Amino acid sequence: MFYKIKKKISFAIGLVGSGDIKNVWQAFVRRIKSEEVAYGFKRDLSEEFAKPRSLVKVSTRAYLPGDEHYFKERKNDGLINQFNTCYVGITKEGTPCCHVWLIDSSQNDKLKRAWGNTFPTINSDELLAENVYTVPKYRGMGIFPAVLDELVEKGIELGGKYIISFGEASNINMSRSFVYAGFQPYILRRKKWILFTKSINFEPISDKELKVFNKYTSAYRAKPLVRSTPN
Repeated sequence: MFYKIKKKISFAIGLVGSGDIKNVWQAFVRRIKSEEVAYGFKRDLSEEFAKPRSLVKVSTRAYLPGDEHYFKERKNDGLINQFNTCYVGITKEGTPCCHVWLIDSSQNDKLKRAWGNTFPTINSDELLAENVYTVPKYRGMGIFPAVLDELVEKGIELGGKYIISFGEASNINMSRSFVYAGFQPYILRRKKWILFTKSINFEPISDKELKVFNKYTSAYRAKPLVRSTPN
């Protein structure tokens, strides 16, 4: 707990020192009263879909020392760096353009220490894709869903049957990226702040909410892979 608080304080001080007072103020205001709603997404790794198309062809590999240079614009409190399960999306020239952590059930305790109840307990057949970040110059090119799709094979290699992840409900483009990569919403997370006290609840997605979700994502739904059968 002390480590987590220390990292957050250091992060805030760093933002102030860099002149990014706006983000510090917004974080302060959110903790007075706010509500954040996020979809929990899940992909069944046994289901095959056509590969998402992207404007830049990408592949994935494990994070290597020196990759942090490509993500220096990424601002976070450093807690994710406790997890040594980072994968990097790279262009055909070998340039890192996206990163994501793939966290398995053996790291549940570490996950709880870092973020409390922000995420549900990971089951033994699940992996959590977290802290996805695309370098700004590569955004809008379909890299996010392409990297998510690339993680399927890695998930299977790690013994997983499902990959889960979370995305803010207000971020329509993110939701579209998830469904384009074969993910479907399966749960709703509500995070509330009232006078600096945080509460997190998970609940089923109502029919009404699912109808709204499908309205703006149905055109992006991944196409099941149909294999031809020999005569």
